[in-house]
Amino acid sequence: MFMCRIYPLGINRHSHRFILRQRMTGTTLLELMITLSIAAILMSIAVPSFQSFTRTNRIAAITNQLSSALQHARSEAMTRGKTVTVCKSDDITDSTPTCNTGANWQDGWVVFVDNDGDGTFDAGDTPLRVGQSTNSGVVIGGGTNFANFVRFTPNGQSLGASTQRGTISICIAPAERNIIFNAIGRLRITTGTCP
Repeated sequence: MFMCRIYPLGINRHSHRFILRQRMTGTTLLELMITLSIAAILMSIAVPSFQSFTRTNRIAAITNQLSSALQHARSEAMTRGKTVTVCKSDDITDSTPTCNTGANWQDGWVVFVDNDGDGTFDAGDTPLRVGQSTNSGVVIGGGTNFANFVRFTPNGQSLGASTQRGTISICIAPAERNIIFNAIGRLRITTGTCP
C-alpha cells in the first residue's frame, strides 16, 4: 500500500522538517546552569585581577603627579636662583592657597617661590602650581623630614625639616610607592607594600 502525506498549502516536505527542527531548538535548563557556572568562575578570577590593575594605575598616576610637582619645583629653583617650596595644603581651590601643617599631603599641595625660605606661603611669595590627589583611599606621608614641606635651594638640593634626604610615601593598600630624595635633591621612585 502506498501512502502519501499531504502538506498544507505552501509547505512541502522539506520546509516541514525545518519547522519541526526550528521548534525543537532552544536552551535547556542544564545548559543554562552550566553556562552560568562557567561565567561565575571566570568572574571570580577576573575581578581580583582587575582590582589590582586599577589600584596599580591609580597609585602610578598619583605618584607621577606628585613627583612631577616636585621636579618642577626643583627645576624652577635652579632656573630662578631662589628657593622653591612644595607644601601640603587643604585649600588649593582658593584664589590664594596656603600651606597648612594640619592638612594631609593627599588633601593637596602648593608649589611656590619661597622668598624667605621658611616653608610657608607668605605675602610676596609667587604661586607656581597646585595639585591634589583626587582618589579616595590614598594616604601620602612625608615622614618626619618632609611631614609639611619640601624646599629646593637654588643649587637643586632638597631640604626638609632637618636634613636633605627623606622619603614621601604614597599608599593605596596594599600597594606603596616611595619618592626618595638623595643628598643633592634628585628623586627616585621605588615600589613596596604599605606598612
